[in-house]
Amino acid sequence: MSTKHWTRRDFVKQSTLAVGTVGAVAQASALTSNRPMTKELMKTYEGFVGQPLSEIPTPALLIDLDIFERNMATMRDACKARGHLYRPHGKAHKSPIIAKRQIEYGAHGQCAAKLGEAEVLVRGGISDVLITAPVVGRRKIERLLSLYEITPEIKVVVDSAQNISDLSTAAAAQKRKLKVLIDVNVGQNRTGVDHPEEAAELARHISRQSGVELAGIQAYGGNNQHISPFEKRKAIESLSLERAVNARRVVEKAGFPVGILSVGGTGTYNIDTEIPEVTEIQPGSFIFMDAHYSSIGGPNNTQFSEFGNSLSVYTTIISHPSKDRAITDGGNKALSTDESMPVPKGLTGIEYRPGGDEYGILSLKQPNRELNVGDKVDFIPGHCDTTVNLYDFFFGVRKGVVEAVWPIEGRGRTD
Repeated sequence: MSTKHWTRRDFVKQSTLAVGTVGAVAQASALTSNRPMTKELMKTYEGFVGQPLSEIPTPALLIDLDIFERNMATMRDACKARGHLYRPHGKAHKSPIIAKRQIEYGAHGQCAAKLGEAEVLVRGGISDVLITAPVVGRRKIERLLSLYEITPEIKVVVDSAQNISDLSTAAAAQKRKLKVLIDVNVGQNRTGVDHPEEAAELARHISRQSGVELAGIQAYGGNNQHISPFEKRKAIESLSLERAVNARRVVEKAGFPVGILSVGGTGTYNIDTEIPEVTEIQPGSFIFMDAHYSSIGGPNNTQFSEFGNSLSVYTTIISHPSKDRAITDGGNKALSTDESMPVPKGLTGIEYRPGGDEYGILSLKQPNRELNVGDKVDFIPGHCDTTVNLYDFFFGVRKGVVEAVWPIEGRGRTD
């Protein structure tokens, strides 16, 4: 069913299928959120469905649903054309509702950066989740095995013999067999083994364990995602992909099949999918984009234009104390600035800077329109992932009308 012509009642009815309002997903949210929402708050936010955008309280996190859906279709079509799967990264949206929408658009499961995010996704109805960081320690391994009780398709990366043994001992005690991917460092120098021979040795160690089984290799070049221009990004990512493919070949030569080779992200999606040995990619930001990602350039453009900016932060001008300065209600608690400054939509001749936790300062140089107290200013975030983590709700908007309100159950789940 197309969402374009849904009534408010349709949204409430369909929310259990992952498109709908806060009130109708209250029960799921209460099970997965570490900040339980009151009935009063849920009722308030549900009431904005069908209302004009101008009615919602600010600061607010918006999704332009037309652009959002177009971005998902673009990634689906690009991967399908080259015969690759894509496993979107849930760290970008932190929402089972959005994960389900992505799966409707052809996604092959989800990634989760942390065990806490995986708990939200699995308990929200997503069965195939890859945790892209090692899960270490008795209590966390117990939580991981609790997810296995829900779905045996849960997967986790490993890069040490000790962690493999710990996972296996715990899983075998429950007569379980966890799927693991060997994490290979391809240049980011974060997690992952450095040499293909180390990956092969871990594969041997896995084969001797009764509670784990080798599902594949992860070789994520996160350090390459924002390199500009495109030609430089392609050259460096190609080196990372050579290391990933070599690790696969060495592990397979040692006698261990590699069913999954999971690599890359939004910035390198059209590079990674050229490699036949790669089975899946891990794009996250493509559904939303942000000011920083949009500036890195594409094959034929100085802008990364394949995906549009669907995510924005809606603010209100609350003060205009001088002709060259206006103040919004969007400060550090509303807009992250860890990668770049937010960019106002449809406005030129102004610059944003944080004015503290609650305030944003607009330097008015030569604005293309007059700004007054009470006016709304919509910002493209500097970094989508960290901005999403500041909010409890997405407002899904189409043509200026609120179409859905979705809780962000994974907000703050860095555990």
